[in-house]
Parts: sequence; C-alpha cells; structure tokens
Amino acid sequence: MRNVFIACLVFLPLLCLGGCSKDDNSPTAPVDLLPPATQIGANTVGCLVNGEVFLPKGGGLSGNKNCFYQFVDEGYHFGLQLTNKTGNDTKWIDLYTKFATISEGENYQLNIPYQPFYTPGRGGGYSHLNFNEGIESLYYTTSEVTGEMTITKLDFENNIVSGTFWFDAVNDAGEIVEVREGRFDMRFTQ
Repeated sequence: MRNVFIACLVFLPLLCLGGCSKDDNSPTAPVDLLPPATQIGANTVGCLVNGEVFLPKGGGLSGNKNCFYQFVDEGYHFGLQLTNKTGNDTKWIDLYTKFATISEGENYQLNIPYQPFYTPGRGGGYSHLNFNEGIESLYYTTSEVTGEMTITKLDFENNIVSGTFWFDAVNDAGEIVEVREGRFDMRFTQ
C-alpha cells in the first residue's frame, strides 16, 4: 500500500503537468482571428478596427457583405461593403473607387472624402465607417486622413476580386478610427 501511495505522489504531479500546454493559456492575437488572405472567391472579408476584429455578422436585405465592379455613367466603380449587425446595433465599412478602373497588382489611394455613390465626382477611392449604436457616427477618409487598397487578384471569368486594405477615418468631431489588416476574397457582380 505504501508503494502505491509513493507512486501516486511521484506520478500524479507529472500527469497533471503533462495535461497542460503552453499554448492553452496564450491569448490568440486578433489578426489571427481574421479570415485567411485567399484568392479563390471564398466570399470572406474582415479587418481590425482600433485593434478589434471586425467581421460580417447578422444580415439584412442585402446580407452582411457585398461586392461589385460595374460600368455605370461612363466609368467603372468598385464597391465592397461589410456589415456587422448585433441586436439593434449596426456597423458597416464601405470601400469604393469611383470612375477608376481597377487592375490586379495595383494600389489605390483611399483619399477622397465620402460621397454618395450617385454623386458625380473625380476618380479615386474612399472609404467610410458607420457606427450606429443608438447614435449614428460616420467616419470617412479625406485628403489628409487616408488609406490604401491593393488588388491582389482580379478574375473576370470567375468574377473574383481579392485584396488588402488599411485606412484611417475621421468623424466631424475629429476623432480618428484606425482600420488595419483588412483582407477580402469576394465574388463580385458586374
């Protein structure tokens, strides 16, 4: 009986230590929770907003993500919309180019102020966020508060567009939101 007791004292701590893993207690970095940067038309999109994961969630009439690249009013327009809806709170991010042809391997500056899609204007790209948490708060890029979108794949045969993005956006009170590590792999409508 004494030998069983000694064996328990020796092996029980080892058994407990063997069940623990260094990785079990390590927090996952927010960037690791984003969808992978693929180029297969996986219909994924996500980014970090002020360091927190922002992914499509909830739904609505148009779902929680949408992508188009269309020829309208004698020019090409690209749009990517990402919506996160939880209860009565709706947040969304829009990336647009206006009267600008996009190409694989090219970078596009997000540096013109927010304009409704139908507003005539110069070519270029812009982005905005809308946080509707009881009170609507619109953040947008400007000529001074900017960002960038890179198209990593553009496949017209399969209607796939993939890329990365980052931008800063400012509201009317001068508060800035940082969007980083943005990536998308979407099927677009023409």
